[in-house]
Amino acid sequence: MSEPTSPNPRPHGSLPLVIGLGNDQRSDDGSGLEVARALRPQLEGKARVEECASEGVALLELWRDAEQVLVIDAVRSGARPGTVHRLEPGDGSFPGFRTGTSTHGLSLAEAVALARGLGCLPRHFVVYGIEAENLGVGTGLTPSVALGVKEATTRILAELSVDRSTPPGVRGTTDA
Repeated sequence: MSEPTSPNPRPHGSLPLVIGLGNDQRSDDGSGLEVARALRPQLEGKARVEECASEGVALLELWRDAEQVLVIDAVRSGARPGTVHRLEPGDGSFPGFRTGTSTHGLSLAEAVALARGLGCLPRHFVVYGIEAENLGVGTGLTPSVALGVKEATTRILAELSVDRSTPPGVRGTTDA
């Protein structure tokens, strides 16, 4: 008797997971969501792409079975608006990311610390932060942050094309 086959034989948890965080009603705070929307059609079948308007426990549930996670969120670190930051939990802190409890519960930094403490932080975990200019009420991104969204999208596509068996800093190749 043969095993049932599926069009996607890889387990759901083995696909990379991209999570865009934000709020479309707070101008540049929607930058993470915009990156997720830009990536979704380009990563179909290669990664799972999610949008998340909340943080904290909702994030832990989203990345529960994932081995590789990339989270995109708006930040305020004092850098030029539109600047794209790439951080890993091993870097220590998350400069510019909300560190106090947010309106959604736990902040991203607190969710990462909690996941680390519970031993459920994904093995490969990266945060992309896009420096915000305007976090006030309103829709649409400022021009500088829209450029940051394009840059983050390009960088994430490049990062996800890396073969995990290749040493860091060395690009892997795939045949189409």
